[in-house]
Amino acid sequence: MSNTIIEDDKGRTLIIIGDNGKLVVGRYPDMEEQYKEYIVETYKGAVKCSEEDIEHLISFLNFEEDDDEFCV
Repeated sequence: MSNTIIEDDKGRTLIIIGDNGKLVVGRYPDMEEQYKEYIVETYKGAVKCSEEDIEHLISFLNFEEDDDEFCV
């Protein structure tokens, strides 16, 4: 089996869903809001998460955190 990779219209990786069910999220300084919203909705649908988890993801996507990785 292989990972599922979701890309934006520029060919940049937005989400990787691993065979093990792990989710990896990419972020870019010039990412459009539509892609951020897509990532958040995909995350909500794929992972049991709290509102705090969603806020952490949004902060990550907006470069409001020093974390370089967001994996679940």
